[in-house]
Amino acid sequence: MVKVEILALVLSIMVLQDSVSALFDGCNPINNLNDPHVVEIAKFALSEINNQINTRPLKLKSVDQGCSQVVAGLSYLLRISTMETMGLDLIKKFEVLVWEKAGSGDKKLISFKPINA
Repeated sequence: MVKVEILALVLSIMVLQDSVSALFDGCNPINNLNDPHVVEIAKFALSEINNQINTRPLKLKSVDQGCSQVVAGLSYLLRISTMETMGLDLIKKFEVLVWEKAGSGDKKLISFKPINA
């Protein structure tokens, strides 16, 4: 069963990375973008981004858009707004794809990309 889940995840990731933006048309919209779990997913993604980019740390300003899709767990595609933590009012926006394993709550940042406002 684990092999099937891993295969489904790998195939889904390959498809998702090819056309991340197009997913907003094909997944279930998240109605409450302020839901604590959605905010937790966004903060997780931002923490991972902060670990990967060489810039001032960013903090979450808002979750602007989102959808989810069942893929051996849940995949969340979110558009988030961030601010630098050094007091500057520079807002950066990202599109992030996070996969959360069913049952365990383990998360993985699949992809992220800066987007223009």
